[in-house]
Amino acid sequence: MRKSTAMRNNLPLAGSVLAVLTVCLIGLAGCPAPKSGGNGAGQSSGGAAGVDRKPGEEERATATATATAKAEDVETAKGLLDGMPGAKCTLRPGGLLTEIVIPDGSALTPEDVSLFGKLTDLETLQILNYRELNDEMAAGLTALEGLKKLALTNSAIGDATVERIAKSLPNLAELDLSSNTNMTNGALKAICQVGGLERLTLVQNNFNDIGTGHLESLKNLRVLDLRGNMDAGDMTLEIVARLPKLAAFKHRSTAVTDLGMEYLAESKTLRALLMHDFNVTGQSGQYLARMPSLRELEVFRCPAFGSDGVLALKGLKLTRLTLRDLPAVDDQAMEVFAELPELKRLYLHELPSPSDEGLKNLAALKSLELLDIWTVPQMGDATVAAIAGLPNLKELSIRTTDVTDAAVDSLLGMPNLRSLTFTDNGRVTPAGLQKLSGKQWSKLDIGSAASSESAAP
Repeated sequence: MRKSTAMRNNLPLAGSVLAVLTVCLIGLAGCPAPKSGGNGAGQSSGGAAGVDRKPGEEERATATATATAKAEDVETAKGLLDGMPGAKCTLRPGGLLTEIVIPDGSALTPEDVSLFGKLTDLETLQILNYRELNDEMAAGLTALEGLKKLALTNSAIGDATVERIAKSLPNLAELDLSSNTNMTNGALKAICQVGGLERLTLVQNNFNDIGTGHLESLKNLRVLDLRGNMDAGDMTLEIVARLPKLAAFKHRSTAVTDLGMEYLAESKTLRALLMHDFNVTGQSGQYLARMPSLRELEVFRCPAFGSDGVLALKGLKLTRLTLRDLPAVDDQAMEVFAELPELKRLYLHELPSPSDEGLKNLAALKSLELLDIWTVPQMGDATVAAIAGLPNLKELSIRTTDVTDAAVDSLLGMPNLRSLTFTDNGRVTPAGLQKLSGKQWSKLDIGSAASSESAAP
């Protein structure tokens, strides 16, 4: 399986949808002191809870609740987390410890996991990258009946743990069991017994089309990430298309063909889609065009998805589009920009063929607010001149292209542009970069700490 030459720069799909639907895993260390009132009482700096609630609803509920966990166990847990880099927790009024997030669990012990199992007020528990975590240790977590969000990733747990989770944690709305390769299709069958799940993340596991058939029972599922389950192919997409509330879907698999995309086109609710390493052709563009709710799309390293597939997107109400590592996409594909009037965010990454001749079509994107161009080696100054007239463009990134100092004047003439990244463009001189520093930016990155600055908007 070929690795991308630039996975370190991989960008997430689905900005506006997934900004609400994803979880921030790394926050301030330790537990912030609970506050006694206000809408922010007891909130940590981390991401929002998984289930949509009215403002203040969760805070009001917990403010009147009484802690069920022993105070000494809470204090011990706080001390433990204070000493773990990147770990965080949320302590609400009344001594309620409701959230623990550990992005690197490599320093944990079985005794620590046992302690977490006693913190019965927990609503969120995320233990990532604790490879020694096994079924015996995880069994102690099943007493946490109030959990709404659980993540156990990159561990040694197997089907037994998942079966206990399904039986013991009926309130789960979000579940992440990524990179647990001891799990079999039987684990997926157990997961799908948790009917209230709204978000399910199963990255880099070994599930196939037989296992994913159980997903059909998850009628409340809104977000699904199956990236790296390489044997989950066309039949999986047929099941996914039937999920009545699904809004966001990420998948990476070479087993998906145009047939799978034809199945997926039946989804009436899907708003955000990442298709990665799919074995599809331009025909799949026609199937994408059939999805009435599609607003955010990323096509990443699908080698046979060519310009005809991109052109099939004309007229869609896309607000975000990423085209990445698509060797069959050329100047002709760039004509699609003339008919994407609602596009606000565009990412063009690792595209070897498009040149100024095709990229001049970017000038039609009058609603565009963010443009990120990276490793498009045939892009030159004429493209920068074309985008200089975009009236709503606020954020621009141009990296690893063929532009020269001539592009600098075009950039300086963009009155609404506030954030600029302009790096690794080999034909731009230090003098040209220095010229950019003469303007006030909210963010400017020209490639070195000495020449990068941040200014008030």
